[in-house]
Amino acid sequence: MKITAPLRHSEEVEILVNAGANEFFCGVTPPDWEQRFGQTWVSRRAPRLSGGPDVDDLERIVALAGQVPVYVTLNAPFYPAGAVEALVDFAGVLIKEAGVSGLIVADLDLMLALAEAGYAAKIHVSSLATCTNQGSAAFFREMGVARIILPRHLTLNEIEQICIPDVEFEAFLLNDGCVFEEGLCATTHAAGTFCLTDGDGTENISAATTERYGFWKWTLNNCGCSINQGYPLGPCGLCALPRMLSAGVSSVKVVGREAGIRRKEASVQLASCAIDIAIAGGGPAEIQDAVIDLRGVPEMCHEQHLCYYPDLSGRAR
Repeated sequence: MKITAPLRHSEEVEILVNAGANEFFCGVTPPDWEQRFGQTWVSRRAPRLSGGPDVDDLERIVALAGQVPVYVTLNAPFYPAGAVEALVDFAGVLIKEAGVSGLIVADLDLMLALAEAGYAAKIHVSSLATCTNQGSAAFFREMGVARIILPRHLTLNEIEQICIPDVEFEAFLLNDGCVFEEGLCATTHAAGTFCLTDGDGTENISAATTERYGFWKWTLNNCGCSINQGYPLGPCGLCALPRMLSAGVSSVKVVGREAGIRRKEASVQLASCAIDIAIAGGGPAEIQDAVIDLRGVPEMCHEQHLCYYPDLSGRAR
């Protein structure tokens, strides 16, 4: 099982490889994008906060990563007229000149255009494409994609049912929750993540429910981007690793391209520790004990406040 780690700059490569990263994903914007398409984004995350500087630095990232694959996000949920054709041309630059290993794509029009251009085997289907059942997984497999990134709201039971042969699957492991199913959300992060901050919509329910809802949103937002004992708090699926291994999940994603390097490094270290335990045959309780020893805050684990996958059976209490 591989740890897919976020990158923003070539200076982060060595630190994250040493922490245990097996793959990287990053964003980069075509040089002429803003002149042609204005303030629209190439990927889901804000380019100035989470994207890499330019194609030159991406080439440095690929060179420094060596045998560690580097994937680029082209995963905005939709694009303006003419952008799909431009991104197919840019994909050729990324793959043939910069040497990236693949592209993370959400928009179906772009996916089909890339497949027609001969890049199907380089496509990782973004979680924003909301592949939530075996039928959709089979559709993408027939298209010839290399990997399907599963939406973060799938349960472990659903993941076990959806994983089919002859295509890789990736699941979320650490950091960055979402109030809604992101791929079905009609808003854009360009307007701000108001779903995590403004407009609770709880005016007509009890004070206790309002408080719990606010706390839940706080945990989804990485507990205010806080850390404890040097390790990040926030959405976490570390205890689910044994079942993910059994289900056939091949890669797990550490989220947070816009985060500082120390948060990324600590996240990858946590993931590496938990994967080692799972591969050695350890179960959820053993992983949880090790994570609590490193991260602390046992109540957040025992009461499942941070869980990406709260349907996990056999969890330590």
